[in-house]
Amino acid sequence: MQLDDPFPVEHLPRRVQESILDEFQGRHPTALEVARVPDAHWMRLPGIGPTTLARLRSLTEELCGQVQPSALTKLTVSQLLKRHDRLITRREQLQVKLRAISDQLRASKTELWMRGMTARAE
Repeated sequence: MQLDDPFPVEHLPRRVQESILDEFQGRHPTALEVARVPDAHWMRLPGIGPTTLARLRSLTEELCGQVQPSALTKLTVSQLLKRHDRLITRREQLQVKLRAISDQLRASKTELWMRGMTARAE
């Protein structure tokens, strides 16, 4: 899929689909158009809260992640900076999730060790 292909609004709840289509005057926006809209703007639209915004960004990041390096050369500096910031934010969110899962795993291993189910806790 290319960034100039229609954004897959069908992967989102109906109310969100309507908000997105309303935002783009009834037409299906491209993935790049959706990616360019600031988070603060999306949050002001009906049906879009933090969870929905995270799903929306996840979809745009999946599509942006499929972009070939040569396609990046066509973006403006502003677009590249926004993409860069989104990727850093996403990386930080994933790192927080990974730390939480690692903590849960460590606690489980410790509990198993305390119950004599494993050789040692790490």
